[in-house]
Amino acid sequence: MIQTDWKAYQFQQPRGALPLGPMLVMLHIASVWVPFTSESKEAIAHYPEIVKEMRLGLQECGRRVAMHIRKRRREADEAKKRSYIEKYIPQVAIGLQQILEFSDVQRDDVVRKLGDVLERSRKA
Repeated sequence: MIQTDWKAYQFQQPRGALPLGPMLVMLHIASVWVPFTSESKEAIAHYPEIVKEMRLGLQECGRRVAMHIRKRRREADEAKKRSYIEKYIPQVAIGLQQILEFSDVQRDDVVRKLGDVLERSRKA
């Protein structure tokens, strides 16, 4: 059995246990000569070459899943920060209106411009 520390791949894994969450790992060996342990073909022989390739394949899959998980977390964090900023843009405009004695039209223009700056910074 191949032991892997799945925490390095952004999975939750209690000490000494399997990772938590929905995950299915399947390995397929395609060869004209598969070294089975018995005639019933229930298990593959434990050759170092096969174990090494299985480990490398699992590590590559883990890296790809970790990239996906980090991307989703980054997008969620960005959306959360963006919602906070959008929530307070009108309050900032009201504060500027009171300090600088803007008209309502100027206040609305400030809200629009701050929204535009936020949108441009998100795309950059």
